[in-house]
Amino acid sequence: MPKYSYLAKTKDAKTIKDIEDAASREELIAKLKARGLFIVSINETAGKSEKPFLSFFANQKGRRSSIKLYDLAFLARNLATTLSSGVTLLRSLEIISSQTESAKLGKILKECSQYIKEGLSFKEAIAKYPGAFSPLWRAIVEVGEASGNLPTVLDKLADYLDIRMEFERKIISALIYPLILLGAMTIAIGVFFKFILPKFVEIFRDFGVTLPLPTQIIFAIADFVDKNSIMVIIIFIGLIFAIVTFMRRPETKELRDRISLKLPIAGELFFLFALDRFTSTLYILLDSGLPLVYALEISARGIGNSVIEKNIIFVKNKVKDGASLSREFSKLNMFPALIAEMAKIGEETGSMPEIFKKISIHYSKELSTRVERMIVAFEPMLILVLGVLIGAVVISLFLPLFKIATGGGM
Repeated sequence: MPKYSYLAKTKDAKTIKDIEDAASREELIAKLKARGLFIVSINETAGKSEKPFLSFFANQKGRRSSIKLYDLAFLARNLATTLSSGVTLLRSLEIISSQTESAKLGKILKECSQYIKEGLSFKEAIAKYPGAFSPLWRAIVEVGEASGNLPTVLDKLADYLDIRMEFERKIISALIYPLILLGAMTIAIGVFFKFILPKFVEIFRDFGVTLPLPTQIIFAIADFVDKNSIMVIIIFIGLIFAIVTFMRRPETKELRDRISLKLPIAGELFFLFALDRFTSTLYILLDSGLPLVYALEISARGIGNSVIEKNIIFVKNKVKDGASLSREFSKLNMFPALIAEMAKIGEETGSMPEIFKKISIHYSKELSTRVERMIVAFEPMLILVLGVLIGAVVISLFLPLFKIATGGGM
């Protein structure tokens, strides 16, 4: 079972620092909250030598320049803790800016502090950095400031970000082995065609054996790779560059999003991922007290797929004009009937946040299950492809050897 080191505060501001076993980060968070503790930070321990090594680099002036999901979760959790403990917003931002491992986020927080001193609200300050703070962040802060409940909504935001981090960690961990296997397979095939097969070509040429068609095809590929290896590498790099450029161009976003949803197998995963993000974002916004219309608009922006976003914005506009959310969702074939039916229950009972919490949990579990199944199936498929390739090469090499051994084809 993993070990986690945590820093927490009691209601009387006493600091508690300890290490505890837990199945996951979420389980430890639930345990600490049940004890009435305010969580400052939680980190998975990774051996005695690794922690000082990492902390050494984290505390240097040259901290990493990127802002990761972990940094934003750290900010939300710590800000909720310090504010609920009675620390002022300016002092809280000052403390967190010196603690964060992201130099870029630390700089942004210091600048936000200055904007707040000049009279801006916290929401207005972070709105100046859309690259760091998503619409969800800005909406949560706006609701918290308007209701005077900023620590509570930030704590909910931190829980949401922790769940996202845990999901991403599971996906990355599951993909490590297949990616290593794919890389090793690519390198092995490249080395074989570049250095080994040309030797067999010379041997068979010296014997003057007539090569079967499969062997001729394999040798033709090997000869092409041997003579044009630099060109092959350039074409491969150019292809990757072209794909990356296409993926980054804003004008091709809608086309990319449409194609991604129609891909076999992967298309269903992309759609489930979008549904999971939409329902979980909508839940946290509604639970924080945001009006439904505004929550729909912000949730749509955070999906990451322009096709689904347009459909949700269409629903939002209809709801703004007085239409029923469940009825508008039922009219769109894109969305599962579950969303419309559950939304109808939420409208009838007045428990829309709780309903979308249940929907988000459902899609989160379904997405995790689908991804895990796909990765489990991906590994044997790679091994099968590698086996077929190796088998084809071996057979193509043995056919001429049989001819030589039997004296045929000379």
